[in-house]
Amino acid sequence: MRILHVLPGLDPGGMEKLVIELTADAARRGDNVAVASGPGAWVSKIALAGGAHVPLPATSRTSPIKMMAAAALLALGIRRLRPDIVHSHNVRATVVARAALAAARHRAVLMPTLHGLHPDDYAAAGRTLRRMVPRVIACAPSVARSLEAAGVQRCRIDIITNGAVLEPAGRTRREELRQRLRLGPEPLVLGVGRLVEQKNWPAFIVAASRVDGPSFAVAGDGPLRPALEDLARRAGRRVRFLGPVDDIAALVGLSSCVVSTSSWEGLPLAVLEALSLGAPVVATAVDGVTDLVPAEAALLVPPHDPTAIATAVSRILADADLARRLSKSALAAASAWHPGQMLELYRNAYRAASDDQFLSV
Repeated sequence: MRILHVLPGLDPGGMEKLVIELTADAARRGDNVAVASGPGAWVSKIALAGGAHVPLPATSRTSPIKMMAAAALLALGIRRLRPDIVHSHNVRATVVARAALAAARHRAVLMPTLHGLHPDDYAAAGRTLRRMVPRVIACAPSVARSLEAAGVQRCRIDIITNGAVLEPAGRTRREELRQRLRLGPEPLVLGVGRLVEQKNWPAFIVAASRVDGPSFAVAGDGPLRPALEDLARRAGRRVRFLGPVDDIAALVGLSSCVVSTSSWEGLPLAVLEALSLGAPVVATAVDGVTDLVPAEAALLVPPHDPTAIATAVSRILADADLARRLSKSALAAASAWHPGQMLELYRNAYRAASDDQFLSV
């Protein structure tokens, strides 16, 4: 089978990690797999996973010219690769892939996965997907509900929950990372994710100013980093911004608590990965979290409430029994989002696609 993934870029993120996992799985099965994307720090991971990379220009949903340029280059790649399945990731990639298939005059199955959007964007996404494809894969139940509310019939939506399990890091790896990042001996409260508005890092920074004793750190990068670092300085320099950290398992292993302050989530991969390592977690009770995380596996708090976040963090740090109970429940819950299940469901979807259950263009 020849599979071509299409996504806007390859900077670190949950969608990008999924594409790399799907690429590696297809390559292990002997499929011919390629990934077409804009630039990003993870482009080199495609070759390591066993796939080929088709470079596209960066796109913007507000720039039709950039979208057309990406579609033209993608059409050239399609003519060369002759894929059986074009697996697009999110709406912009689906629009580009549909235009490229038409330009290449190549008949293939177009299979879109929606990885979660800002709540205000679902109405437009629903209109676009209804026109372009008869079926769409949602990465989580909350995404499926939002698509249905946007007018996509439930019978046209399949749910394949993204896998998010990490193997724990040994003591040597953890201590090497501690030295490299110059982390102190005090308890560490960790946030992991892109530095974008969705993650509501100001709430993390304010909460940090209200908890005495531990150090606070954020692993990740993004366009808001300068503004967030300035806010952290003005709030008392309680939060360090570590930038991208490759060994998240080791960093979580060094942490006493992992915190997610997101305003919304389709599927919170960083939270699910932390839970899979048995980390005590504090997370905002938004749809993507409450769908998958049992109440006993984490302390869930209202979004946009730094006081509630600070109180929950303080409870975990002060109560070793609570931390152990959360860790035990988190490890038990993690079996529900194992990557092996996700990969098998995508293999089944590819097989179903060969029976024209998705749009063939």
